Amino acid sequence: MELNIFLLTIISGFVGTIAMTIVMYLYGNLTKKKTKVVHILGLMMTGNLALSKEQKTKILTTGSIAHLFIGILFSFAYFLLWNWGVFNISTFDSIIVGALSGVLAIIVWKSYFNVYRKPPRVPLPHYFTALFISHIVFGLVTVSVFNLISD
Repeated sequence: MELNIFLLTIISGFVGTIAMTIVMYLYGNLTKKKTKVVHILGLMMTGNLALSKEQKTKILTTGSIAHLFIGILFSFAYFLLWNWGVFNISTFDSIIVGALSGVLAIIVWKSYFNVYRKPPRVPLPHYFTALFISHIVFGLVTVSVFNLISD
């Protein structure tokens, strides 16, 4: 893979992940439900209860890095799917691949909550709805950014 394509894929995944995270937080603010993916991921990865400022910083840092890394991996998966001809760089296909990513994310998160010893209290129907919607946004934004930058 050429360096510029590699960097474009990283940038598009980064921007898509930021957009997705904003949607998760907006959903949480509108519904008054706990859907802050970075907080939840960081809490589960560190095992901290966020009692001190240092613990809160560690939770947010861990959750942010992990979430961005996963988003960039998804972006590379999208790039491979484009190159293999599985889907086109189009709005419709971006929605489809985002929706499929959302279903995959729900399966992974549901498994994670099931195997985690003491998962945080999260309203799972709302969390999974926010995940699905935000992954569609992720697909649209990631593909759009890649398309805009590469032209």
